[in-house]
Amino acid sequence: MLAIFASLTACNSEQRSMEVDGSEATVASETGELPVDVLYATRPLMGGEVYRTASFQAASLLHFDTTQVIQVLDTSDVMFVKARVHRDTAAYTGFVSKAILPE
Repeated sequence: MLAIFASLTACNSEQRSMEVDGSEATVASETGELPVDVLYATRPLMGGEVYRTASFQAASLLHFDTTQVIQVLDTSDVMFVKARVHRDTAAYTGFVSKAILPE
């Protein structure tokens, strides 16, 4: 009888342990959900720059490569998309050339 009680207690504590681990909050970026202002997220086909305004002559805010995710916010400009790129703990919002993004 004592062995059954010990076995049930062990299983019960094991289940509680899994519940605690399973109920931990997941970081939002790991859920695959995008913020409401993001149309879609993609990786660029080649490295590029985030510009302050929709012009190649504008000041560059950030240089990115093909490993970074670009969150597209607006596609209404003919040559640029308004985009957000995260680097370290900062988010940079500016304009990225449409030519370097997959269709």
